[in-house]
Amino acid sequence: MRTTKFLVADDHAIVRAGLKTLMKDIHPFAQGDEAVNGNQVIDLVKNNHYDIIILDVNMPDTDCIAMVSNILAYKEKSKILIFSMKSEELYAKRFLKLGVRGYLDKESNAEEIKKAIENVMTGSLYISPNLKKNMHEDMLTKRVDNPFEKLSNREIQIAKYLLLGYSPTEIKKTLNLHSSTVGTHRLRFFEKLKVKNLFELGELVKLYQVDLSKL
Repeated sequence: MRTTKFLVADDHAIVRAGLKTLMKDIHPFAQGDEAVNGNQVIDLVKNNHYDIIILDVNMPDTDCIAMVSNILAYKEKSKILIFSMKSEELYAKRFLKLGVRGYLDKESNAEEIKKAIENVMTGSLYISPNLKKNMHEDMLTKRVDNPFEKLSNREIQIAKYLLLGYSPTEIKKTLNLHSSTVGTHRLRFFEKLKVKNLFELGELVKLYQVDLSKL
């Protein structure tokens, strides 16, 4: 009988240990590998077959979109479960479209995590009750999937210049705005996109493949 094999990728040791313990509860003789960044994940995936790959998509020095795409390029039938603090509302649907089998919030309880793992390992999709509700509401209201479509033209302009490395002073001069206006717009689109800083904004741009030259 073939031994169940899994990969847990997270830059926090306590999270990796917790997930390995839960996996052992489900499959006592399962063998687990660990990774702390995207490069390690790809190296391990190339050289091993895993029954499930549990990924955090907020690891340092890691392009989460490229990592997931590369995993599926090397092993197209990989069963990937995302386990992350990143907003489920913003990220889950996009990753599901990329080909992952489930998306789970790190605040989920142990039973929900086990349920997600079992679903993904048996080939089913795992969608949390909260995400099901959001997806149903999207269908009823025909809500747009791309969060950047929520932004005003001015907010998009400022987001673009910030991502291109312009300082608030340079943006003020370029767009002929008051400094306070630039700051207000920045706060508004950060709230709309549910990001806390420019790094997260950049990650969201990659996730939704936004072409800055067209903004």
